[in-house]
Amino acid sequence: MQKYINKNHFIFLFNIKYIGDNMLKEQDFLEQSLNSNLFYLRTLRDFCINIQLSFYGNSEYIGRASSLAKQSQDLGRELITYTNGIIPKDAKEYQLYYTDYTLATEKLTEELFNLNLATDITENISNLTVGTNQAPTLENIKKIEDFNKKALTIATEFVDLAEEIRKKLLNNELFSYSYPLLYDYMIRTINIYKAELVRLEEKIVKDPILVVDTEYDYNITVYEIISFLRGLINPNAARYILELNELLNEEYPKLLDNYNNLPLSPENQLMLSEESLRLLRKTRILIKDMLKDLLDANLYFIIEPLAIDNFYRNTNYFLYIIDQDLNFS
Repeated sequence: MQKYINKNHFIFLFNIKYIGDNMLKEQDFLEQSLNSNLFYLRTLRDFCINIQLSFYGNSEYIGRASSLAKQSQDLGRELITYTNGIIPKDAKEYQLYYTDYTLATEKLTEELFNLNLATDITENISNLTVGTNQAPTLENIKKIEDFNKKALTIATEFVDLAEEIRKKLLNNELFSYSYPLLYDYMIRTINIYKAELVRLEEKIVKDPILVVDTEYDYNITVYEIISFLRGLINPNAARYILELNELLNEEYPKLLDNYNNLPLSPENQLMLSEESLRLLRKTRILIKDMLKDLLDANLYFIIEPLAIDNFYRNTNYFLYIIDQDLNFS
Protein backbone atom coordinates (compact mmCIF):
# COMPACT_ATOMS: atom_id res chain seq x y z
CA MET A 1 0.00 0.00 0.00
CA GLN A 2 1.36 3.36 -1.01
CA LYS A 3 1.60 5.81 1.85
CA TYR A 4 -0.33 9.03 1.64
CA ILE A 5 1.76 12.07 2.60
CA ASN A 6 0.14 15.42 2.02
CA LYS A 7 3.40 17.30 2.31
CA ASN A 8 2.37 20.49 0.55
CA HIS A 9 -0.59 21.09 2.83
CA PHE A 10 1.30 20.56 6.04
CA ILE A 11 4.26 22.62 4.96
CA PHE A 12 1.75 25.38 4.17
CA LEU A 13 0.00 25.03 7.52
CA PHE A 14 3.09 24.90 9.68
CA ASN A 15 5.43 27.10 7.68
CA ILE A 16 5.26 30.15 9.94
CA LYS A 17 5.63 28.11 13.12
CA TYR A 18 8.67 26.17 11.93
CA ILE A 19 10.82 28.70 10.11
CA GLY A 20 13.54 29.96 12.41
CA ASP A 21 12.12 28.19 15.45
CA ASN A 22 12.51 24.44 15.11
CA MET A 23 13.93 23.84 18.59
CA LEU A 24 11.71 22.54 21.35
CA LYS A 25 10.99 24.81 24.27
CA GLU A 26 11.94 23.31 27.62
CA GLN A 27 8.30 22.94 28.72
CA ASP A 28 7.42 21.14 25.48
CA PHE A 29 10.48 18.91 25.79
CA LEU A 30 9.48 17.95 29.31
CA GLU A 31 5.83 17.26 28.50
CA GLN A 32 6.53 15.32 25.32
CA SER A 33 9.21 13.25 27.05
CA LEU A 34 6.87 12.39 29.92
CA ASN A 35 4.03 11.48 27.58
CA SER A 36 6.22 9.32 25.35
CA ASN A 37 8.02 7.48 28.12
CA LEU A 38 5.09 6.87 30.44
CA PHE A 39 2.99 5.62 27.52
CA TYR A 40 5.58 3.62 25.61
CA LEU A 41 7.44 2.09 28.56
CA ARG A 42 4.19 0.49 29.71
CA THR A 43 3.43 -0.56 26.13
CA LEU A 44 6.90 -2.09 25.80
CA ARG A 45 6.40 -3.94 29.09
CA ASP A 46 3.07 -5.30 27.82
CA PHE A 47 4.72 -6.48 24.60
CA CYS A 48 7.38 -8.29 26.62
CA ILE A 49 4.68 -10.03 28.65
CA ASN A 50 3.07 -11.20 25.41
CA ILE A 51 6.41 -12.63 24.24
CA GLN A 52 6.92 -14.41 27.57
CA LEU A 53 3.52 -16.04 27.31
CA SER A 54 4.07 -17.02 23.67
CA PHE A 55 6.71 -19.63 24.49
CA TYR A 56 6.83 -22.67 26.70
CA GLY A 57 9.54 -24.64 28.49
CA ASN A 58 12.99 -23.10 28.91
CA SER A 59 13.07 -20.92 25.82
CA GLU A 60 15.78 -18.27 25.96
CA TYR A 61 13.22 -15.74 24.72
CA ILE A 62 11.20 -16.01 27.92
CA GLY A 63 14.21 -14.88 29.93
CA ARG A 64 15.19 -12.11 27.54
CA ALA A 65 11.64 -10.75 27.37
CA SER A 66 11.31 -11.00 31.15
CA SER A 67 14.52 -9.01 31.61
CA LEU A 68 13.32 -6.24 29.27
CA ALA A 69 9.92 -6.19 30.98
CA LYS A 70 11.65 -5.66 34.32
CA GLN A 71 13.91 -2.94 32.90
CA SER A 72 10.96 -1.04 31.48
CA GLN A 73 9.03 -1.44 34.76
CA ASP A 74 12.00 -0.26 36.81
CA LEU A 75 12.58 2.76 34.58
CA GLY A 76 8.88 3.59 34.69
CA ARG A 77 8.90 3.39 38.48
CA GLU A 78 11.97 5.63 38.62
CA LEU A 79 10.44 8.10 36.18
CA ILE A 80 7.26 8.69 38.14
CA THR A 81 9.25 9.76 41.20
CA TYR A 82 10.17 12.90 39.24
CA THR A 83 6.83 13.58 37.58
CA ASN A 84 4.40 14.40 40.38
CA GLY A 85 3.06 17.89 39.85
CA ILE A 86 4.51 18.27 36.36
CA ILE A 87 2.57 15.86 34.13
CA PRO A 88 0.35 17.49 31.48
CA LYS A 89 -3.33 17.78 32.36
CA ASP A 90 -4.38 16.30 29.01
CA ALA A 91 -2.39 13.14 29.71
CA LYS A 92 -4.70 12.23 32.57
CA GLU A 93 -7.85 13.29 30.72
CA TYR A 94 -7.01 11.11 27.70
CA GLN A 95 -5.82 8.24 29.97
CA LEU A 96 -2.47 7.92 28.22
CA TYR A 97 -0.47 6.31 31.02
CA TYR A 98 -3.18 4.11 32.51
CA THR A 99 -6.91 3.64 32.05
CA ASP A 100 -9.87 2.92 34.28
CA TYR A 101 -9.22 -0.76 33.51
CA THR A 102 -5.42 -1.06 33.64
CA LEU A 103 -5.09 -2.12 37.26
CA ALA A 104 -7.93 -4.65 36.99
CA THR A 105 -6.56 -6.20 33.80
CA GLU A 106 -3.08 -6.36 35.33
CA LYS A 107 -4.40 -8.19 38.39
CA LEU A 108 -6.46 -10.54 36.23
CA THR A 109 -3.42 -11.30 34.06
CA GLU A 110 -1.34 -11.93 37.18
CA GLU A 111 -3.96 -14.34 38.46
CA LEU A 112 -4.34 -16.23 35.17
CA PHE A 113 -0.64 -16.55 34.34
CA ASN A 114 1.13 -16.40 37.72
CA LEU A 115 3.03 -13.20 36.90
CA ASN A 116 4.22 -10.18 38.87
CA LEU A 117 3.31 -7.07 36.88
CA ALA A 118 4.42 -4.43 39.37
CA THR A 119 0.94 -3.03 39.88
CA ASP A 120 2.39 -0.49 42.31
CA ILE A 121 3.48 1.51 39.25
CA THR A 122 -0.12 1.79 38.07
CA GLU A 123 -1.29 2.77 41.55
CA ASN A 124 1.42 5.43 41.82
CA ILE A 125 0.73 6.84 38.36
CA SER A 126 -2.97 7.11 39.15
CA ASN A 127 -2.09 9.35 42.10
CA LEU A 128 0.11 11.76 40.14
CA THR A 129 -1.02 15.38 40.09
CA VAL A 130 -0.98 17.51 36.96
CA GLY A 131 1.38 20.41 36.37
CA THR A 132 0.77 24.14 36.53
CA ASN A 133 2.82 25.10 33.44
CA GLN A 134 5.67 26.38 35.57
CA ALA A 135 9.04 26.51 33.84
CA PRO A 136 10.91 23.21 34.40
CA THR A 137 14.06 23.34 36.46
CA LEU A 138 17.47 22.45 35.08
CA GLU A 139 17.39 19.39 37.33
CA ASN A 140 14.10 18.28 35.76
CA ILE A 141 15.50 18.67 32.25
CA LYS A 142 18.72 16.79 33.08
CA LYS A 143 16.82 13.94 34.68
CA ILE A 144 14.48 13.59 31.73
CA GLU A 145 17.42 13.64 29.31
CA ASP A 146 18.93 10.72 31.24
CA PHE A 147 15.61 8.86 31.22
CA ASN A 148 15.30 9.30 27.46
CA LYS A 149 18.76 7.79 26.91
CA LYS A 150 18.00 4.78 29.11
CA ALA A 151 14.64 4.31 27.40
CA LEU A 152 16.26 4.35 23.95
CA THR A 153 18.62 1.56 25.01
CA ILE A 154 15.73 -0.60 26.24
CA ALA A 155 13.64 0.12 23.15
CA THR A 156 16.53 -0.79 20.85
CA GLU A 157 17.09 -4.09 22.67
CA PHE A 158 13.40 -4.89 22.39
CA VAL A 159 13.29 -4.26 18.63
CA ASP A 160 16.38 -6.45 18.19
CA LEU A 161 14.70 -9.24 20.16
CA ALA A 162 11.37 -8.97 18.32
CA GLU A 163 13.07 -8.89 14.91
CA GLU A 164 15.11 -11.97 15.78
CA ILE A 165 11.99 -13.89 16.83
CA ARG A 166 10.02 -12.72 13.80
CA LYS A 167 12.76 -13.83 11.41
CA LYS A 168 12.88 -17.30 12.95
CA LEU A 169 9.11 -17.62 12.88
CA LEU A 170 9.02 -16.77 9.18
CA ASN A 171 11.79 -19.30 8.48
CA ASN A 172 9.97 -22.04 10.47
CA GLU A 173 12.90 -22.21 12.89
CA LEU A 174 10.84 -21.44 15.96
CA PHE A 175 7.42 -22.18 17.43
CA SER A 176 5.42 -19.49 19.20
CA TYR A 177 1.82 -19.12 20.28
CA SER A 178 2.00 -15.65 18.76
CA TYR A 179 2.37 -14.89 15.04
CA PRO A 180 4.54 -12.72 12.74
CA LEU A 181 1.89 -10.03 12.11
CA LEU A 182 1.75 -9.28 15.82
CA TYR A 183 5.55 -8.95 15.84
CA ASP A 184 5.29 -6.55 12.90
CA TYR A 185 2.88 -4.48 14.97
CA MET A 186 5.14 -4.49 18.04
CA ILE A 187 8.27 -3.66 16.06
CA ARG A 188 6.63 -0.75 14.24
CA THR A 189 5.16 0.62 17.47
CA ILE A 190 8.48 0.61 19.33
CA ASN A 191 10.33 1.97 16.30
CA ILE A 192 7.95 4.96 16.45
CA TYR A 193 8.99 5.30 20.10
CA LYS A 194 12.68 5.14 19.17
CA ALA A 195 12.24 7.83 16.52
CA GLU A 196 10.45 10.01 19.06
CA LEU A 197 13.28 9.56 21.58
CA VAL A 198 15.88 10.55 18.98
CA ARG A 199 13.85 13.65 18.09
CA LEU A 200 13.59 14.54 21.77
CA GLU A 201 17.30 13.99 22.26
CA GLU A 202 17.92 16.52 19.49
CA LYS A 203 15.23 18.78 20.99
CA ILE A 204 13.60 19.59 17.68
CA VAL A 205 9.92 20.10 16.94
CA LYS A 206 8.02 17.62 14.81
CA ASP A 207 8.67 17.98 11.12
CA PRO A 208 5.34 18.74 9.40
CA ILE A 209 5.82 15.81 7.04
CA LEU A 210 6.36 13.55 10.04
CA VAL A 211 3.05 14.76 11.49
CA VAL A 212 0.96 13.55 8.58
CA ASP A 213 3.08 10.44 8.07
CA THR A 214 2.53 9.47 11.69
CA GLU A 215 -1.21 10.08 11.39
CA TYR A 216 -1.35 7.57 8.56
CA ASP A 217 0.72 5.06 10.58
CA TYR A 218 -1.67 5.42 13.51
CA ASN A 219 -4.59 4.52 11.26
CA ILE A 220 -2.75 1.45 9.97
CA THR A 221 -1.99 0.45 13.57
CA VAL A 222 -5.61 0.80 14.70
CA TYR A 223 -6.71 -1.18 11.65
CA GLU A 224 -4.36 -3.95 12.81
CA ILE A 225 -5.67 -3.72 16.38
CA ILE A 226 -9.20 -4.21 15.06
CA SER A 227 -7.98 -7.19 13.04
CA PHE A 228 -6.36 -8.71 16.15
CA LEU A 229 -9.52 -8.21 18.19
CA ARG A 230 -11.65 -9.79 15.47
CA GLY A 231 -9.40 -12.83 15.37
CA LEU A 232 -8.98 -13.21 19.14
CA ILE A 233 -12.52 -12.64 20.43
CA ASN A 234 -14.80 -15.53 21.38
CA PRO A 235 -16.82 -16.54 18.32
CA ASN A 236 -20.29 -16.10 19.86
CA ALA A 237 -19.76 -12.39 20.68
CA ALA A 238 -22.18 -11.43 17.89
CA ARG A 239 -22.53 -7.71 18.69
CA TYR A 240 -18.79 -7.11 18.83
CA ILE A 241 -18.06 -9.19 15.75
CA LEU A 242 -20.60 -7.18 13.76
CA GLU A 243 -19.03 -3.85 14.79
CA LEU A 244 -15.48 -5.12 14.30
CA ASN A 245 -16.33 -6.40 10.83
CA GLU A 246 -17.82 -3.04 9.89
CA LEU A 247 -14.64 -1.23 10.94
CA LEU A 248 -12.36 -3.88 9.46
CA ASN A 249 -14.07 -4.43 6.13
CA GLU A 250 -15.72 -1.09 5.39
CA GLU A 251 -14.80 2.01 7.36
CA TYR A 252 -11.02 1.72 7.79
CA PRO A 253 -10.36 0.42 4.26
CA LYS A 254 -12.31 3.40 2.90
CA LEU A 255 -10.33 5.84 5.05
CA LEU A 256 -6.98 4.32 4.09
CA ASP A 257 -7.98 4.27 0.43
CA ASN A 258 -8.86 7.97 0.66
CA TYR A 259 -5.45 8.71 2.20
CA ASN A 260 -3.81 7.08 -0.78
CA ASN A 261 -5.99 8.40 -3.59
CA LEU A 262 -7.59 11.75 -2.80
CA PRO A 263 -6.00 14.80 -4.45
CA LEU A 264 -3.74 16.87 -2.23
CA SER A 265 -5.57 19.82 -0.73
CA PRO A 266 -6.03 21.45 2.68
CA GLU A 267 -9.73 20.56 2.60
CA ASN A 268 -9.06 16.87 1.94
CA GLN A 269 -6.39 16.66 4.64
CA LEU A 270 -8.69 18.24 7.20
CA MET A 271 -11.47 15.84 6.21
CA LEU A 272 -9.12 12.86 6.58
CA SER A 273 -7.92 14.00 10.00
CA GLU A 274 -11.48 14.50 11.21
CA GLU A 275 -12.52 11.09 9.86
CA SER A 276 -9.50 9.56 11.62
CA LEU A 277 -10.67 11.09 14.88
CA ARG A 278 -14.24 9.85 14.33
CA LEU A 279 -13.10 6.27 13.77
CA LEU A 280 -10.67 6.45 16.69
CA ARG A 281 -13.47 7.57 19.00
CA LYS A 282 -15.73 4.80 17.69
CA THR A 283 -12.99 2.21 18.18
CA ARG A 284 -12.18 3.57 21.62
CA ILE A 285 -15.80 3.18 22.79
CA LEU A 286 -15.93 -0.34 21.36
CA ILE A 287 -12.77 -1.48 23.16
CA LYS A 288 -13.93 0.20 26.36
CA ASP A 289 -17.15 -1.86 26.25
CA MET A 290 -15.08 -4.98 25.60
CA LEU A 291 -12.95 -4.31 28.66
CA LYS A 292 -16.04 -3.93 30.83
CA ASP A 293 -17.47 -7.23 29.59
CA LEU A 294 -14.09 -8.93 29.89
CA LEU A 295 -13.71 -7.93 33.53
CA ASP A 296 -17.33 -8.98 34.22
CA ALA A 297 -16.55 -12.42 32.71
CA ASN A 298 -19.05 -11.86 29.90
CA LEU A 299 -16.39 -11.91 27.16
CA TYR A 300 -13.08 -13.64 26.58
CA PHE A 301 -10.12 -13.46 24.21
CA ILE A 302 -7.37 -15.93 23.36
CA ILE A 303 -4.79 -13.41 24.56
CA GLU A 304 -3.87 -12.04 27.97
CA PRO A 305 -6.33 -9.44 29.36
CA LEU A 306 -3.48 -6.95 29.63
CA ALA A 307 -3.27 -6.80 25.83
CA ILE A 308 -6.84 -5.52 25.50
CA ASP A 309 -6.10 -2.62 27.84
CA ASN A 310 -2.93 -2.00 25.82
CA PHE A 311 -5.05 -1.69 22.65
CA TYR A 312 -7.35 0.71 24.48
CA ARG A 313 -4.46 2.92 25.60
CA ASN A 314 -3.12 2.94 22.05
CA THR A 315 -6.39 4.38 20.75
CA ASN A 316 -6.30 6.96 23.56
CA TYR A 317 -2.75 7.93 22.65
CA PHE A 318 -3.42 8.21 18.93
CA LEU A 319 -6.53 10.27 19.60
CA TYR A 320 -4.51 12.59 21.82
CA ILE A 321 -1.69 13.08 19.31
CA ILE A 322 -3.97 13.79 16.35
CA ASP A 323 -6.03 16.17 18.46
CA GLN A 324 -2.85 17.97 19.52
CA ASP A 325 -1.53 18.21 15.97
CA LEU A 326 -4.85 19.58 14.68
CA ASN A 327 -4.95 22.19 17.44
CA PHE A 328 -1.39 23.14 16.63
CA SER A 329 -2.23 23.71 13.00
